[in-house]
Amino acid sequence: MKKILFLLAVSIGFLGHSQAQDVNDITKKVLAACANADNITYDFTSFERFSNKKVNSHIEFKYQSSPLKIYANSLSPTKAQLLYIPSQSSKVQVKKGLKIKLDRHSSMLIKDQHHSIDNAGFGTFKRIIEQSIKSKGLTVNSPKLASFIKVLGTVTYDGKKCWAAEINDDDYRIINHKVAADETTVWKLGAKLAIPEYRVKELNDIGNELTPGQIIKIPSSYAKKTTVYIDQATYLPIYQKMEDDKGVYEIYEFKNLKTNVKFTNSDFTL
Repeated sequence: MKKILFLLAVSIGFLGHSQAQDVNDITKKVLAACANADNITYDFTSFERFSNKKVNSHIEFKYQSSPLKIYANSLSPTKAQLLYIPSQSSKVQVKKGLKIKLDRHSSMLIKDQHHSIDNAGFGTFKRIIEQSIKSKGLTVNSPKLASFIKVLGTVTYDGKKCWAAEINDDDYRIINHKVAADETTVWKLGAKLAIPEYRVKELNDIGNELTPGQIIKIPSSYAKKTTVYIDQATYLPIYQKMEDDKGVYEIYEFKNLKTNVKFTNSDFTL
């Protein structure tokens, strides 16, 4: 009996180590895939919660990371074409009947949107996950990473076999924050701390401008709970659901995702 119990204990320990190692390996591969996701196209559908409404969007994207070029064909809720090539202009070209140029954080562009066009692709997700891991005092090599990021099993999404993963931030809360010298806009603050800009605006009933020394309320992290489907072929997070203290506030779906697309100049014109 003692021998059986000993072998059982060893087996459980080995299984736990194996699962932890799987989480570490998967996380490394996901972050690497996000960093290397160049020349991609995808149909982007989203659900985003605002203080007074909920918005569903559908946008077709062409994304090249180096040099950065982004084409977006917005089908709903507004029909328009957008082009962002920062090497040519800091403005976003917009075609909606007439052609105009707007700042990427313009209220006209981000109306009914949580993110600006330069957040296309998977770089923002990578930054959020890296910041979340760092905030817990962990690294991608930490044995305890499996206590924060859990791989639940496999699912089929958009015809692809995926890992289903879940991240629960038990320390999530709304906190007071003193605006630093390099946090003069909500967008700079959100990028620096990897928190949702829309929620900062909502919590403080403010626009984009911030003043160093100002005390504002912010979420302590991007999400209280994150559910992700990771394509086992590409290791890209093609389904993302984020929840905060009020419930689900973002669902992002990357359908018909194609990688290593050979673009031509005509792909990035209006």
